[in-house]
Amino acid sequence: MEFNLFKKSAKVIVTSVNLKWKGSVHSLGAIKVKGQTFDVKIPFQNKPQDDFNLDFLKTQKKPPVVVNGIVVNEPFKLISVTPTPPVKIEEGEKIEFKVKAEAPSYSYEGPMNVDIMSDNSDMAHIEITMVVVKTYGKSVDMEQKQTIMDVTKGQIIKQNLHLYGAVDFGTEVKQIKVTAPFVFVSSDPKLPFKIDNKTGYLIDIYVQAPQENYGGPLEVFLG
Repeated sequence: MEFNLFKKSAKVIVTSVNLKWKGSVHSLGAIKVKGQTFDVKIPFQNKPQDDFNLDFLKTQKKPPVVVNGIVVNEPFKLISVTPTPPVKIEEGEKIEFKVKAEAPSYSYEGPMNVDIMSDNSDMAHIEITMVVVKTYGKSVDMEQKQTIMDVTKGQIIKQNLHLYGAVDFGTEVKQIKVTAPFVFVSSDPKLPFKIDNKTGYLIDIYVQAPQENYGGPLEVFLG
């Protein structure tokens, strides 16, 4: 004989489905649960990395991501996932996971938290404490809050720089270097450029993220 422990009087309302993936959270809409078990559709896309219109990045094939598992947190319980992890997802590919879950046997109203698992071996945790610009004998600490991010190892990062106070008006910048473990990739405007009415003091630089976790300053050398 089977017993259904889900009380008919129990009312379970999922106010949102929060999907956590590699440090970021995406929320789906509310769900009204009508029985002890229910289904949740979880869309997942391996979004292409922003190539910042840099030609050499457009031609690079990015590695797939691998979803190693899906975890449904209390008070819910996971019954099954289709397709069954691990699942390899190529760049730009979309997939939909169908999760069957068990509701709590008591009344509940609140979020359903779901962790999409990866081994994170391809990720680096970056904490940039400040950006320091050095040029022509000057060293200027840029006014900036600490930047914290989890990125794919080797990912291209865009960094805005306001060079007022670091270089004089009319200065021609012929080269840009950054300290390890970052690697300078490109700039906008492209080298060489002059700090004038057309360019102004605002530039963007693109650097390659390190292959390991890093905490500290990003030092930029202009020459």
